[in-house]
Amino acid sequence: MGEDLARTFVAFFVIVDPVGNLVVFNVLTSKMALRQRVQVAAIAVLAAAAMLIAFALGGHDVLDFLDISDPAFQVAAGALLLIPAYRMVTQGYFLPPAAENAPENEPADIALVPLATPLMAGPGALASATSLSQSAGRGETIAAIVLVLCISFAAYVSAERVFRLLGASTLRLVTRIVGIILVAIAIQFIIEGLQDSFPGLTE
Repeated sequence: MGEDLARTFVAFFVIVDPVGNLVVFNVLTSKMALRQRVQVAAIAVLAAAAMLIAFALGGHDVLDFLDISDPAFQVAAGALLLIPAYRMVTQGYFLPPAAENAPENEPADIALVPLATPLMAGPGALASATSLSQSAGRGETIAAIVLVLCISFAAYVSAERVFRLLGASTLRLVTRIVGIILVAIAIQFIIEGLQDSFPGLTE
């Protein structure tokens, strides 16, 4: 159980990417008062938690209803993660830079899009919540989601201080390193899905 929780936590940490998302959060909320920044962080984290936990609990039932196999969904999750992972490694961004230059909006609007989705609970994270709940267990998956989102909230609230301490360049370097790990996780998802679909591949 402890090993499954640790593995699931690491997977969600690199997928949700609290460190890399600090760049987007800091740019979108740079003109806001501290109270508004905390409000944006809280709404974003709660919305992302609701989506990820819903997929961890009910995603498998939806797949059964649609007659989609677990291995097929696992391959899809890996494929979806490869695109942002490649961008993280090559550019230091989870989303294209244009996402950071979005027009100024109300705190709730910014919190829901792009922070809650697609940054924290994008297609790859939602697919991973469903896939990991089957391979590691629902309890471990939900615990990992809560832990990572708590870290995200703490990071967002401290974003201005972190930027002053580390600077944007250091955060982009960390994002690239996290991206390399995410590429490995995405490829592992695809390999495991293919092995389950075609057992002969392992022979």
